[in-house]
Amino acid sequence: MRAPVAAALKAALLVATLSSLGGCGRGPADAEAPGSTPPAAADSVSSAPPLPGAKKDMPPPEGVLRAYVWDCDGGLRLRMKNLYRDNAITLELHEGPRKLPHVIAASGAKYSDGSLTFWTKGSAATFERSGSAAVNCRELRAESLVADARERGVRYRGTGNEPGWVVEIGPGSHLLYAGNYGEDRRQFDDATERDSGQAGVRVFAAGAKPDGVALTLTREPCSDDMSGESFDYRMDLEVNGKSYRGCATAID
Repeated sequence: MRAPVAAALKAALLVATLSSLGGCGRGPADAEAPGSTPPAAADSVSSAPPLPGAKKDMPPPEGVLRAYVWDCDGGLRLRMKNLYRDNAITLELHEGPRKLPHVIAASGAKYSDGSLTFWTKGSAATFERSGSAAVNCRELRAESLVADARERGVRYRGTGNEPGWVVEIGPGSHLLYAGNYGEDRRQFDDATERDSGQAGVRVFAAGAKPDGVALTLTREPCSDDMSGESFDYRMDLEVNGKSYRGCATAID
């Protein structure tokens, strides 16, 4: 398989995996994903109240990440947290976080507090300070996926290409495996870690055979064999009686 096609399939796997983790429910307080057109019910500058009886940690709508990372012209890097229950976002800026409520827009998803405006359309966005020209931004998808995992309490996140797979460890004893570009998806709440006897090596296992997953994390430089992206960990995975190798990130 040529790299561009495989990379596209791998990206689709990552999106599908996170979408399924996010749940399918949509309520009046849910904010839209970047690039989507908000429903009329969400066209309000004020924050919507929590749904009666709703859990505080209610997941976002399907396909919506909890956090995004954007690279903007002029060397500006923006980390956006999706406050989907408040119908707003926060942007991490050098002067501190700023909360921007959702406002009506003809297309995309637009947020503004009157002096700062952030307007997303798919994987592109514009950022504008009052009195200054708007700058163009582009989503950094790989970094967005890690930022989202961090918000969900994931400790380690690994990916591979044989065919495309994703493994997430955490929070707690939770372990997610999504293989074959998302067609084989398993979640476990009994993941254990044992001492490998080697410095920089962690060994995890979840589930029972034949459906269980075992993996080894080794702290050493690792490069994705398609994208060339660099990682700090190598991940060796055993599932379905087969062995796979990929790279992983430790999430602070």
